[in-house]
Amino acid sequence: MRTGRGNLPFRTAMLAALAGLGAALAAAHGACAAEGDDQDHGAGCTLESCISSCLAEGLPGGRCNAEGLCLCDPAPPDADADAEDALDETPDRTDVHDVREDGRVDGEATDGEAVDGDTTDVAEDVAVEDVAGPEDSGPRCSTVATAWTFNAGAAGWTHEAVLAPPSGSFDPWALGTPTTGPGVCHGTATTNQCWSTGLAAAYPACQRGALRSPTRDLSPCAVGAYTVELVFWHWYDFAAAAGSLDGGVVELSGDDGATWTAIAPVGGWDGAIEADAGCDGTLYTDGHDGFVRGSGRWVQETVSIPAELRTAQFAFRFVFGSDSAGQAAGWFIDDVAIVVR
Repeated sequence: MRTGRGNLPFRTAMLAALAGLGAALAAAHGACAAEGDDQDHGAGCTLESCISSCLAEGLPGGRCNAEGLCLCDPAPPDADADAEDALDETPDRTDVHDVREDGRVDGEATDGEAVDGDTTDVAEDVAVEDVAGPEDSGPRCSTVATAWTFNAGAAGWTHEAVLAPPSGSFDPWALGTPTTGPGVCHGTATTNQCWSTGLAAAYPACQRGALRSPTRDLSPCAVGAYTVELVFWHWYDFAAAAGSLDGGVVELSGDDGATWTAIAPVGGWDGAIEADAGCDGTLYTDGHDGFVRGSGRWVQETVSIPAELRTAQFAFRFVFGSDSAGQAAGWFIDDVAIVVR
């Protein structure tokens, strides 16, 4: 039987459970730095393990900082409201249920998989006989967070030529370890792999290849005060001359690739891609704003995913284009993630 303000054992157990949850969340910040794996971001924090660790603590994602520590993203507004409800002076069944939803611990994800494994309720031992309410009505937004390192393979990614002539080879994308360009993929994993338009040599002329992600379900994040972002690392060196600028564009889709929308990263594009008249057909990237010239190093980009594209058929792609005027090392993509804030 539930009682109100006078139920001191209940309140004591509730506060103890919340204190334990706070300690677990604080420990998540250092979880990645303590790992001894050899994936990415050196011997400490890795993007994939950081996101997985933060998700396991009920937080929407995380990033590795310059010191190799995993910094978890704060809970979205709805979760904050639940935590405030849990501290109410007169807890009721709804308050306890909200704490249980907020405190769920999801299973860790593998490369490119959403987190949807077994769950444990943090407040499971808090007056169990008093806890009632419906099961979760659907997936939580935090479950869409995903990371790809590509160290174990393509993980469902595909590539193809876009607006290509009927004959010829126009898709340069390949997965592996580069011997040109940056010389290495992002990170220091012993099995480190990344996508590139030229793993061993400069990319060919007249290329128009698109590297596409698997389709993801972002519909749990379509409504609510969520920030959902595409985050990736890349290194690029594109040929540049008067009237000729090779380059690359990032595009998002909410209908499984039927239509595509170019979305600029935080900080904007480098400039407009320009193609000369030396290639057959139309170069898809010609006239688009995008990444041009060179980055000089591995850099991280963040692209905000608009609410209208957070559907059950979300996908994104990296589209590369080169004309006939000159060639260079190309575009290298690694450590891609979808994060929720």
